[in-house]
Amino acid sequence: MEKATLLFAENGYETTTLRDVAKAVGVTRTALYHYVTSKEELLAMLVEQMSLNLAKALAELRAREDLTPEGKLRQLVDSLVRQRAESPHQFRVHDQTESALSEPLRTRHRQARRDVLAALSGVIEEGVARGEFKPLDPKVAAFSVLGMCNWVAWWYRPGADYDIDTVTRQISQSAIDMVIVADAPRTPADSARTALAVARSSLDALERLLPSEG
Repeated sequence: MEKATLLFAENGYETTTLRDVAKAVGVTRTALYHYVTSKEELLAMLVEQMSLNLAKALAELRAREDLTPEGKLRQLVDSLVRQRAESPHQFRVHDQTESALSEPLRTRHRQARRDVLAALSGVIEEGVARGEFKPLDPKVAAFSVLGMCNWVAWWYRPGADYDIDTVTRQISQSAIDMVIVADAPRTPADSARTALAVARSSLDALERLLPSEG
């Protein structure tokens, strides 16, 4: 999957063949047939991993009753950013190859994308209804949050200036700051999480200002 995804990202899905994948993995094409029979099957596996499983996980998170809207939104954004940051090539290929999907996978993929949007907009709508979030249009706000999360796959690189924890904390906090009512009542747990996130971001910023050893 990793080798195929890199080839899809670098050379394009349409021009990549199973022979190319077999060569990259270091096996014969015949040997590769023991695992997959077509590049369409590889793409289907990628969609299952990047889209369908994520949509299910976010729907379950949205339904949790032990979290406030703020807590849900923070965890939703955290999940989205980590997936994009940890699997950037997979996400970019997944985002660009919808037209190559065959039915019924294309329909399932599109539904999964709608489910992800529904999870985000539903949490924001819940926060607005409870007076904890600003009276924003939930869907527009959800698209804004998704844009921040999705863009991570295009600029974040593991081992670069920012570690994944720093990135997820800052983007999660940016999403919260965009929707939260400043004087909205918070549970002790949410207040503690916010204070901790701010403290960590400040420490990260100070650490980057320190001269490197040697």
